[in-house]
Amino acid sequence: MRVWLIGAGKIGTAALLQLRKNPEIQVVVSDPIPNPTAVEEGIIERVDYVENVTPVNVNRLARRIRPDLVLLTPSVVEHGLGSMEGAAALVEALNYEIASRCEYPVLILSHSNAR
Repeated sequence: MRVWLIGAGKIGTAALLQLRKNPEIQVVVSDPIPNPTAVEEGIIERVDYVENVTPVNVNRLARRIRPDLVLLTPSVVEHGLGSMEGAAALVEALNYEIASRCEYPVLILSHSNAR
């Protein structure tokens, strides 16, 4: 199984730790920054695609990656919005838009998945 993990911050790192338990799962990681938490903590060596995923480019990237499943992390920080007022609601809406437009199955991970 090939999984595309969008976001390797705190939530993505927790997902990676679980996915690594099954050697049959191949994980492709994208993140808008080259050294997210998963890289800093040594969970992965590097991010496969340093790109910001949006509803406009999600299918172009997905066709290149060809995942069986997409895992999407909801981090405000990973979207570059920091502590902007209303950022959490904006990111939630953006993630649902990405999921609805994606031609591949998408699961949006929640904050409760983080360690």
